[in-house]
Amino acid sequence: MIRNILLIVFLVLFNGCAIKYKNIQTSYADKNVQKLKKMISSLSPTIDKNEALDIAHFSISYTKELANQYKLVGSPKFQNFLINIGLKKKGYCYNYADDLANALLHRGYKSVSIYRAAHKRQTYFEHNCVVITPKERNDIGVILDGWRNAGKLYFDYMKDDRKNYNWKIFQKIQ
Repeated sequence: MIRNILLIVFLVLFNGCAIKYKNIQTSYADKNVQKLKKMISSLSPTIDKNEALDIAHFSISYTKELANQYKLVGSPKFQNFLINIGLKKKGYCYNYADDLANALLHRGYKSVSIYRAAHKRQTYFEHNCVVITPKERNDIGVILDGWRNAGKLYFDYMKDDRKNYNWKIFQKIQ
């Protein structure tokens, strides 16, 4: 009985915290799309600039779509809590990483590789992301993290994000 009352209180209090992206499609001219394109392109002269632009545009738009699909509520950690108690089904960091990596795989890029990476893998504090690298190397890359900012794509050079996370590549997607 008390559990049901607490559940109702939680739902009432946090119902206003729902995140719903109304305009999922981002413009190719958007400053974040252009910034991500430049970051991916800067990894190697072998990376096709059109592919870098498509990755940037698609990833920024698609993570918003994923947040809507997961019916994201509040912060990512609160979403995790709701999943853990059975009120939500998806929205963990690995859901974002799996879904984004698979969607990127099906776009058929030729000049980049797509990897999955984790911080503190196989621990309670594990965090997952996608890494875009040049075909010829996997020691440098740009991380794509849809979970961290609740569907608003976080991206950075893998080496520069080390102050927050110690990323280790663990799976090649493409």
